[in-house]
Amino acid sequence: MTTPTVDIIIPVWNQPFETRACLVSILNTTDSARLIIINNGCNRDTELLLEEFCEPLGNRVLYMTMERNIGFVPALNRGLARSDADWSMVIRSNGTVDGSWLHQLLNVAANERAGIVSPFCTTETPLPKRLTKACCSQLETCQISFAGMLLSRAMRDEIGYFDEELDGSAWCLRDYQQRAAAHSYRTFLVPMALLHSGPPLVFGSEERRRERERLSQLAFLERWGAPQQFAVYFPQQTEAEHLERALSVILTAARRGHCFTLLLHHRQYRQASDQGYRCLHTGIELVSLARFGTGRDLRKWLQRLSAEIPHLSIVKGVDGIPVPGYDGTLPFSAIDDLIREAAHA
Repeated sequence: MTTPTVDIIIPVWNQPFETRACLVSILNTTDSARLIIINNGCNRDTELLLEEFCEPLGNRVLYMTMERNIGFVPALNRGLARSDADWSMVIRSNGTVDGSWLHQLLNVAANERAGIVSPFCTTETPLPKRLTKACCSQLETCQISFAGMLLSRAMRDEIGYFDEELDGSAWCLRDYQQRAAAHSYRTFLVPMALLHSGPPLVFGSEERRRERERLSQLAFLERWGAPQQFAVYFPQQTEAEHLERALSVILTAARRGHCFTLLLHHRQYRQASDQGYRCLHTGIELVSLARFGTGRDLRKWLQRLSAEIPHLSIVKGVDGIPVPGYDGTLPFSAIDDLIREAAHA
């Protein structure tokens, strides 16, 4: 099997000490990837650092210079436009990597229709305890970060680059991930591939940033609709085949940004865990109801979730069988309807 080629793209704006640590960590952990370093209007000290770093690397580095800081996302897009490798790895210049991080990402990138593969960014979002307990080597996600991600060239050729009109952060990332999902590309998280990153640099006034974020959110919601959160109860008599089919539908919806808490009886939970369903997607959580006092435990979970999650929708896992103690629940077919609506959006 041919080893895929990789370009590592690092947009840089000042922070010379952090940038040096980033570049050294990449060189220490990779031996064949090409570096695309973008001088995004750096000051002279950082510029000298980059020139000194690039000179001995020869053809292993492509050094690009912007006359002024054009913004992180526009600079990144220019780097992606120059990348002709099978995969392009984005790393923010204040991040560091260690160990076999790239090898682990590429192993997951071999999955069919993998489009985006994310390392676990240790300094951003803590990994949920349920995932560490499940020992997931990989799982799908909708949560990506400019701190670091691996992008498929085949996917980029199909969906294009990041939208520079959006906020350059959360909504821009969500939009890109949803564009990938709309073209049947999957986004994976690799918990054991570690990336240590500092916070993103902030530009402009707080008022201007808030307004741009507001407009970006409106644009995202107009394109993709609002992500929804569901609690799905499966009655004890649910057949294994039905549960398997339901999980397939739920996974499809989770890829479009919706989140699910599945309330399972103990036997169902054990079977689902044995089949690896705890590691399906970061937007799907499996809950094992108590063996005794199941009805009481179900009410406790639904009350807790309803208090924590505004506009939570409670769903019957099997149409025609009610959720004990709850009226106004949705039929499971509502999730099918959600998927069909997304497909025609």
